[in-house]
Amino acid sequence: MLLRRVTEQVNAQNWVAIAIDFVIVVTGVFIGIQVSNWNAARADEARARAYLERIVADLDADLAALADRQKFWRAVSLYGAQGLEYAQTGAAGDASHWELLLAYFQASQVAEHIPVQATYDELKSAGDLELIPDLGVRNALARYYNFTGAGTVVERPAYRVHVRGVIPLDIQTYIWDSCYASDQFGNQRMFECPSPADEIRVREIVDMLATDAALMNELRYWMSTMHVALLIGKDRTASATTLKQKIAARLAGRPGSARP
Repeated sequence: MLLRRVTEQVNAQNWVAIAIDFVIVVTGVFIGIQVSNWNAARADEARARAYLERIVADLDADLAALADRQKFWRAVSLYGAQGLEYAQTGAAGDASHWELLLAYFQASQVAEHIPVQATYDELKSAGDLELIPDLGVRNALARYYNFTGAGTVVERPAYRVHVRGVIPLDIQTYIWDSCYASDQFGNQRMFECPSPADEIRVREIVDMLATDAALMNELRYWMSTMHVALLIGKDRTASATTLKQKIAARLAGRPGSARP
């Protein structure tokens, strides 16, 4: 229809009308492109927001897990310190020999921490990092998820293997059934429980463990590693909290998250 009208106007040499039609066509094309670009930008912004909201949920899961792991690592460290003190001094203090035996076993427990990063991995693999225009947020994400201390918080120590190869199986089974619990989220608890054996037998086992120099060296190493794990846990908690704040500021559109 437009082409026929233009043809008629050319034949009639109506140049003003031709110019008007040309402007209308160009303007229409320009507006169409702008609307398309605007819609694409809105779609990208919506995708970026969805990614960031999911990452916030991942960080909340990390923070909850870190709080639990640090509590558990501190408990393991206290058990280990109690066992080392007895091995070094021979003094049990107020603890019974059963409590010492329980301490030697519980000091072998591990609680891994693996960050929840499925959303960040998806963001990277899809090539969508550029959807987040804030360079500060992108850099903070990279620093948080390129975690180099994973080996420390997932280590299975030699002490764990050694002490469980020495403590009689019936004692270990009792501890698992009566002095330990875990849930579907990987959270673990250790608690006091009465002795399943007579004092003489328990004391013999404790003294066998405490006088094993190699075993005590392994326990000492594991306690040092637990201290490092606690330091890492504290740092990871601070990093996750800071990153969450950066993302919250970005989602709220507050200043301080300048675009590059």
